[in-house]
Amino acid sequence: MSLFKQVSIVLSFIFTILFILITAVSFNIIRDSAKKSLYENVQNSVSSISLSITNAGTDASSIKTVLNASFDNGNYEKIIFKDVDDNIVYELKKETNIEEDKIPKWFINLVNIEEVSAKSTISNGWNVLGILEIYNDRTLFFEQTYEIFKNLVFSLLISFIVLLIILSYLFNFMLNPLKTIKKQAESVMKNEFILEEKVPFTSEFKSLTLNINSMIIKFENMFENTNNVLKQNKELLYFDEITKLNNRKYFMLKANDYLDKNNPNNKGFILAFSLQMDNINKTFGYIHTNEILHKLATLFKNSFENNSNLIARMNGSEFVILIPNIDENRVKSLANIFLDEVYKIENLEDKINFGICKYANEEDLKNLLIKIDCVISQSKLHTEKEVYFLNNVEKYKAKEEWIKIINSSLKEDNFVLIYKDIIDLKSKKVSFKTIDFELNYQNDKLSYQSFMASVLQLNKLNDIYLHIINKILKIKTNIDEKVSIQIPHFFVEDLNNYLYLKEILEKNRGKNLIFEIEEESLNKNFSNTLMYIKLFKEFDFEFAVYNFIANSDDYSYLKELKPLYIKMSNYFLTESIQSLNILKILTQSLDIKLIATLVDENIDFSQLEELGINAVAKS
Repeated sequence: MSLFKQVSIVLSFIFTILFILITAVSFNIIRDSAKKSLYENVQNSVSSISLSITNAGTDASSIKTVLNASFDNGNYEKIIFKDVDDNIVYELKKETNIEEDKIPKWFINLVNIEEVSAKSTISNGWNVLGILEIYNDRTLFFEQTYEIFKNLVFSLLISFIVLLIILSYLFNFMLNPLKTIKKQAESVMKNEFILEEKVPFTSEFKSLTLNINSMIIKFENMFENTNNVLKQNKELLYFDEITKLNNRKYFMLKANDYLDKNNPNNKGFILAFSLQMDNINKTFGYIHTNEILHKLATLFKNSFENNSNLIARMNGSEFVILIPNIDENRVKSLANIFLDEVYKIENLEDKINFGICKYANEEDLKNLLIKIDCVISQSKLHTEKEVYFLNNVEKYKAKEEWIKIINSSLKEDNFVLIYKDIIDLKSKKVSFKTIDFELNYQNDKLSYQSFMASVLQLNKLNDIYLHIINKILKIKTNIDEKVSIQIPHFFVEDLNNYLYLKEILEKNRGKNLIFEIEEESLNKNFSNTLMYIKLFKEFDFEFAVYNFIANSDDYSYLKELKPLYIKMSNYFLTESIQSLNILKILTQSLDIKLIATLVDENIDFSQLEELGINAVAKS
């Protein structure tokens, strides 16, 4: 119970006691006063009537006439005339009739007034005519006192209500600093850092507010320091010092994601570019060589950099460009154009080697690196060719065939959902499931990796993901367990999907579906990504981040957006321990879970817990 409620109850109790006491005392005073007034009236009446009888005559008929006239014109219950022997000679009386709808019975019982009467001996000279007794009508007394009682109670109630309102306002005013402090504490629990600029004048509240402000500043500084360290660590870990291109470690982390069977970028071509550094250094000198490297790095970025391609300096002399979802003729054309631009930088015809080969998802990282080494070696052997192409023949379906398969599958819903468990390391139980999908076309199962490259080439990715999301949400009508789906950055980049997705989510508000957004989307197209995240939250859906390798320029978005969890591969866990430790501090302060993917079966889960991992994705 809140402090305000507790104080309100105490004040109400005190006011109730005071109200009863004041009402009781006031009413007793009023009752005694009215009773006294009633008695005085009856005394005056008996004196007046006695005088009238004396003046009217001593015979019985005259006395009766005076008594009848007085009874009819006055407010009396009874008039009794007795002889000297106390025998009733003449009596007039009326029934006291009090309407309960006007005066309740409980009030009459509460007042409990006895008969109010007065006596007078009537004489004619020395001759005593009799004794006159008059009883005043108590109905008027009850009516007057009840009316006064009602007015008293009403006035006191109004006074106390007004007083309570005033006290409530004053108390609220006094407790406003405490409410502000409460909001600050709640915001800290939500990882929101709000400083209170208005310092209360009450010394206790002032001290408490200043202390909380100081605590919040420390929390915020800790977050900012951790964020800055993580950003600096990214520069050290993932970038080549001279060219500012991504380095070998970054390439290996990202390439693992590219080779994943569920990644749309799992097929494409590799361009391997090698410089004869010894020859170049001897020819141009170290200073000019660095200038050439800077120019080459700029040319690499201008020629190949986009949201899909992966560019890296693998070592001092070798550069690699991974280009997904591109045909052979196009990649050869890009290579020739690039070489023409290289030759404009410097005379390097005899100092470079350039090779091209295919890559596909069925290869692991080790095989991919072997293939890169092979194409570089072969390009050095085949110096007669400006660009050496290492053939890797694969069988592909014709474009027309893929169009038929995809359109038919969208129409007939040939997509099959595949559920993968996310295991909580603490409880060792399934926390939720991640959904992948494949095609079942004419009894032929087509894996994600076998058709996604063609999907991208045909610009059908948006249609498929909207279809899959809608399919999942329809199933969720009957399933209460929480599931997640990964949304590639291709989908997020296209705002044409926004309205279609909004319509789907609006019809299925608040279902247990988590949307996983690539870290790549947050890095390269934050504004679009933010729109989608706000859309998810608008309709009560949670979101998370996947394919995380700590490659952002700023991690303040974690504090602002608060993803449910972050997914990272085992390669990040093993190759980026320093970044992971910093990330652990950052996410624990924000209550963001860490989930590991592509975890080896033989790995000890306790080791992962020590690293700060909360759950693992079961393959």
